[in-house]
Amino acid sequence: MEQNAHSGGEDAQTELLRDWADRQLSTLRHTYPSWEIEREQDELGQVWWTARLVPVFTASLANAGVRPVVQEPDAIALAGALAWQAALLHSARSRTRPPL
Repeated sequence: MEQNAHSGGEDAQTELLRDWADRQLSTLRHTYPSWEIEREQDELGQVWWTARLVPVFTASLANAGVRPVVQEPDAIALAGALAWQAALLHSARSRTRPPL
């Protein structure tokens, strides 16, 4: 009986963590719409938060330091990396725009 009660607690905790991860994923997707963001599991079972740039990736973006794929071990690290990538994207786009 004790084991079943404990398992029920683990299920509730797992569900809570899954809900939290879903909320983080939703927030990242809304904050960074230029990126396709997913949680992925590699062949070793490690979960990664991965973002793939949606716009066409160009040489000028690469020269500005923009990465087409960003992968981090958690949502907070990915948010920080994407904030930096967003700044690089903005900078690269402002350099390629013709003057008004």
